Amino acid sequence: MKDFARESLLSMDQPTARLFAWPLEMMLRFNANVANAIQENTVSWAQRRQQAAEDAVETFERLVHCRDIGEAVSIQQEWVENNIRRLDEDFGALAHQGATLSRRAASTARDAVGKSANVARAGARQAEETADSMRHEGQEAEQSAQQETEESHRHGRGRNHKRAA
Repeated sequence: MKDFARESLLSMDQPTARLFAWPLEMMLRFNANVANAIQENTVSWAQRRQQAAEDAVETFERLVHCRDIGEAVSIQQEWVENNIRRLDEDFGALAHQGATLSRRAASTARDAVGKSANVARAGARQAEETADSMRHEGQEAEQSAQQETEESHRHGRGRNHKRAA
């Protein structure tokens, strides 16, 4: 997936039909970027959940072995503070992920607009070249037909003059 994100399918040297593949390319690039961003945060979240589970087991063991209520309250307070810290990290990671996805979406949109403009320019250039070519071919055909008509008239008049004499 990362190789795909680095390589470009779009090139002005490629056939015209290939140029129309860029919307699909943009969509796939964006999906790859989203998957990468989500994967990074998901791994961190899973590590915090594992840490929370281990902390809960350790806290339970400490509570079972504590000797007075003051120690139990202290152990419980430490456990709550650790859970709040992890919850804060979860929300921070979620906010960071949202910002990352927004930046990547904006970057993909900028790329799409740039490539769209390139495709439009290439299409206009190709249409202009095709029109010029067709215009040139039409002029040549018109000149050729005109020459044939003139030759036909010259040959036809020469015969009419010979017949009249």
